[in-house]
Amino acid sequence: MGFFKDLTWNNKHMDLKYVEDKLYHKPRITSVYAKDDNVDLDYATREFGDDIKSAQRTIDSNRVIMLVLYVALVLIPAIVMTVLTGNIYIIGVGVLYAVIVVFFVEMFNQVTINQMLQKIDNGLQNKHS
Repeated sequence: MGFFKDLTWNNKHMDLKYVEDKLYHKPRITSVYAKDDNVDLDYATREFGDDIKSAQRTIDSNRVIMLVLYVALVLIPAIVMTVLTGNIYIIGVGVLYAVIVVFFVEMFNQVTINQMLQKIDNGLQNKHS
């Protein structure tokens, strides 16, 4: 599916909730849909637990990469330039840039979440059919 189609996929019928196993740190699904309790949660956990863990890793790594790159490429140079030139607007531009970057990273994270939810939704719908 396309990026914008995944970004705008309607996931209001989904209510995915899970807890992590303390020993193996694997997710155990406790809820999938907002209004349907007829889902075999053990099956969902077996089939889609690895997908949830993978999506978690992707989202976490996107956030860490964004933070490291922002600090290294924007924040530190902006602070140095502000000190050297005495112009406070440079740090303001760096903060504004941070807001924009966070928006884009979270947009990619939402696509990751929607792709995972679609896979779970399609897999469970096919099992019930």
